[in-house]
Amino acid sequence: MLSHKQILVIFLLAAIPFAIYTILRPDLAGYDSYAFYSQACGQFTLKGTPLLAEIVLKNIPCNIYAIKGILFTLFFATLLGIASLGSLFHAKKGWYAAIFSFLAPVLFFHAIRLENDQLAYPILIWATYFFYKSRTTKNKKYDLYALALLVFAAGFWQGAIYFIIAFALSSIILAAATIPTILVFGQQIITKTMPIAGVYESQPFNGLAHIFALAFGFSLLPKIMWPQAAMFFVLLLIQAKFAWMITPLLAVGILMFYVNPKLEKNKIANFAKGCMLTAAIACMVVWGLSASEQAPHSYTWNAVEYAIAQTEDGKIQNDWDLGYFIIHKGGTPSAYGGGSKKPFTKGIALTKFAQENCVTIKQFEDLNVVECS
Repeated sequence: MLSHKQILVIFLLAAIPFAIYTILRPDLAGYDSYAFYSQACGQFTLKGTPLLAEIVLKNIPCNIYAIKGILFTLFFATLLGIASLGSLFHAKKGWYAAIFSFLAPVLFFHAIRLENDQLAYPILIWATYFFYKSRTTKNKKYDLYALALLVFAAGFWQGAIYFIIAFALSSIILAAATIPTILVFGQQIITKTMPIAGVYESQPFNGLAHIFALAFGFSLLPKIMWPQAAMFFVLLLIQAKFAWMITPLLAVGILMFYVNPKLEKNKIANFAKGCMLTAAIACMVVWGLSASEQAPHSYTWNAVEYAIAQTEDGKIQNDWDLGYFIIHKGGTPSAYGGGSKKPFTKGIALTKFAQENCVTIKQFEDLNVVECS
């Protein structure tokens, strides 16, 4: 169990990047964040959101700072889960796993987005904790705790199914739950897992960049984590958005190097340990600063507002990834949330691409407000 002092330290460390992110940008990061934010503000209704996530996301405040407070709380709970997971493998310094998780940006960059996935993340991390507690204590009741949390998490994000399958590789109890899961959701699992061309987070191999600094964690990863790490690694190779799943495990792998008693008198190893810990703490600041560079940018809002102002009814033709931004600013987009690109017809459009039948009215960095004939 974590001490009060350790919990306080983790809280402060989690607050560092979130404080920088909040100070440097008054808005939210991420494209899909504005789908859920617009819904919270009564501008838009999302369809297909899992039941529990729908209940929560429809009732969150229409206030960016309140939303950031909620996201911070979820991130803090996630880090506590990683710290507790590490404590299963080293009683005194196991909580350092939460610090080492900052070597990769993926957890924080996911945490600052307002999506239904984020509601499930801390639940899934705590399910991971109980799953490995069952392995380390040989007490199968913790598998039941893990299963209960996974079912609960699925009410927020159906990606919890991946954890059920991964844990089934080492647990009869979870394997029993996996069979009906695959029978019911098998086709959907395959569809959601396949890469999507043109969407960075859904493209193959991009996930490797997200865990590069944690890759050393593979070297001393506890053997009981190998089956799950193998599955999560395959998933991140398929789609970058799955990279966060393996992050807690690799953080534990880094931890096992840090606390390895065989390396206590090795000067090179001790130097490497110090560098890793220092780098992890420095990354908290770096990721907070980097969050200000994520879309949407200030020029994005300028372009959206300008495009809407050129119309009489607020209807804008657009690239689908800009749709939620247009909704947030009170316009009506032609596309949002995905789909194939369609030729623009007569009217005002907002796009990143050249159009043969359109003339540029004004350019905002890589965005063009155009008039099409």
